[in-house]
Amino acid sequence: MNATLTPELCAAVDRFGARYDTAQNLINECAAHDWARIAIVMDVTGFLEDGDHWYATEAEQVLAASNYEAAERMFSEECGPIGEAWDDTGWLMYDADNPTAVQLAERITGALHGYPILDETDHSEREWAAMVEEVEGSPLTLPDGVDGADVLSELPCPQLGCITMDMVEEALSGMGYTQCCDCDEWLTMMTARSGEPLCRDCALEESRPVETSVHPIPGGEPWQARTLYGQGAPLVDVLTPYLDGYATEQGAAYREDVRAIVRGSRAGYRAVYGRAA
Repeated sequence: MNATLTPELCAAVDRFGARYDTAQNLINECAAHDWARIAIVMDVTGFLEDGDHWYATEAEQVLAASNYEAAERMFSEECGPIGEAWDDTGWLMYDADNPTAVQLAERITGALHGYPILDETDHSEREWAAMVEEVEGSPLTLPDGVDGADVLSELPCPQLGCITMDMVEEALSGMGYTQCCDCDEWLTMMTARSGEPLCRDCALEESRPVETSVHPIPGGEPWQARTLYGQGAPLVDVLTPYLDGYATEQGAAYREDVRAIVRGSRAGYRAVYGRAA
């Protein structure tokens, strides 16, 4: 093993890898390229990896992928195509007897120990894309026409892996949106008022009056009966003028408005339904 791996790599294998399997795989790679010795580019935590391995946080994974591809580009430019003075198998490996490859590996390693990012622009773009995906992949449904980038622009200092649903809701509120109290639809508020905002569909559901019917109890006395409760159909005709008019102007319907309209209408007279009790 010592004849094919550099002393630094032997020590790194002992520290960061499963000694026998890792070392044997490296020896096999070395033999496949007909290299006398093999080495691996190192970052501050161990082997420079491609980001597809397990990492404690997504931020670490993004950083690893960015640094790896930046180093890969540098090797391609200065050492030629893959398979000659260097190789890519998830770790960035190189011929330890090739002066150009050795110098480049030392330069990359030194840069990473001085500052852990090789390509600031690439890393920032990857981090931003990951945060956009994090926001858009959250359980919170965004309003139509709003994407993760719009939300991130409203956050003061977003950090990958640290964006909570409360932060997203606060950002959307700052953009003029509020959520329907009965579903996940976002509404654009035109006027500021207190109350419970509802989208159109939920407002119509709120307008369903409770209908009662009296049924004699089988086998009981003539005066014995039971009352059954059920929800009637939404009062579309009653509520449409409000939904198309004032509700549209203020950006949402409100539960208290819907209840007042239903109770004051002929179709909803005597309607006392559970949520209004």
